[in-house]
Amino acid sequence: MKPVLVIALVLSIAIPPTSASAAASIKPGAECKKLNQVATSSVVKYICLQSGKKLSWSSQAANYEKTKLKAYAQIRAGADSGNLDNVELVYHISSSFPKDLKQLYTAQVEYASKLYGSLFAKKEVVNIYMYTEKDEKYLRTQPILAEFLDEHLPWFQAWRQGKDQEHNLGLAAWFKEGPPGVLAGHAGVLASSKASAKTMRKYAIQVMPHEYWHVVQDYFFKPTFEDKFQARADKSLDGLDFYTLHFPTTFREGSANTISFAMAANTKKEYLELYRYFITELKSYSHLKLIPTLTSTQSVEKALKKIEDRRTFSEAHEASYPLGSLLYEWVIAEYGFAAYKKILENQMTGETFEDNIQASLGMSVAELYKKAAPHILAAFSGR
Repeated sequence: MKPVLVIALVLSIAIPPTSASAAASIKPGAECKKLNQVATSSVVKYICLQSGKKLSWSSQAANYEKTKLKAYAQIRAGADSGNLDNVELVYHISSSFPKDLKQLYTAQVEYASKLYGSLFAKKEVVNIYMYTEKDEKYLRTQPILAEFLDEHLPWFQAWRQGKDQEHNLGLAAWFKEGPPGVLAGHAGVLASSKASAKTMRKYAIQVMPHEYWHVVQDYFFKPTFEDKFQARADKSLDGLDFYTLHFPTTFREGSANTISFAMAANTKKEYLELYRYFITELKSYSHLKLIPTLTSTQSVEKALKKIEDRRTFSEAHEASYPLGSLLYEWVIAEYGFAAYKKILENQMTGETFEDNIQASLGMSVAELYKKAAPHILAAFSGR
């Protein structure tokens, strides 16, 4: 067995300018001098665009980034003022796990717990795992971690060959029984034993708080899911069918990214840069055919509908991360974190996710898509 450190902890306790000047205060609509010039004012990016016969600073970029930063502030405020009493963290850390990544992820977990724990009704145990390819044999002896281990074997092989070491992987992301009858949180990551915080790809910084957020999502539906499934009116629905009706990937994975990006970025500048990196990377993927189609609000609405069910569209799962992240970022900016919390709490409301959104936001899913589409489009149009 690989040496493992187990520690029980009870919690008690701007975009860089691309123009020569990051200028004095800029007002949307004010005259500018150079087409496509970019400037930054109060951490928000402005673009000089043609407006009739004159050039003026575009408010489109300002509105997009103001929305992002409003959501960021809401999420971070929840962590800064959150309940610190409702989480008991138990760390399981391999001796082969890189020390600087251990330090980074531990800090992220403890900060995120101030928000995540505030959503629990009572103190809950959350197990945090950090392992590497060197722990494969040990991981196979742990039922809670072994279930999906075979999916990671190609990565283990690559890491042993010195390849792809800039990537980390989600290892656990559940609120469920470990020992029979004992509900607890389980969240964690895998990383190469040769990795370091400096060599990881930028996207990797948010994987730990992302996986941990799934614990919170599970917390609100796990106690009633099985009973609701057994009582379903349509007995032809299997477990995955039923799950998809209540938790489309845009919500499950997308909104987990909404939260994890805010948890991983310690400043407004880092937050905006992380999103810019993420969107730029997605645009470079030739296998994601959906991304280049996002050229109008109507195409965004259509795409959101298309990716609701990963069983019927092969790109749905991967595309749900950016589109869902931007969707729920808009929800939090527009209606506040409390509105998003209602969606969490109402996951088992009614028969479908449509019923949840009606109960939580007072609108249909189609209305939600329509209202959020301009914000999502702005991310992909470069405005």
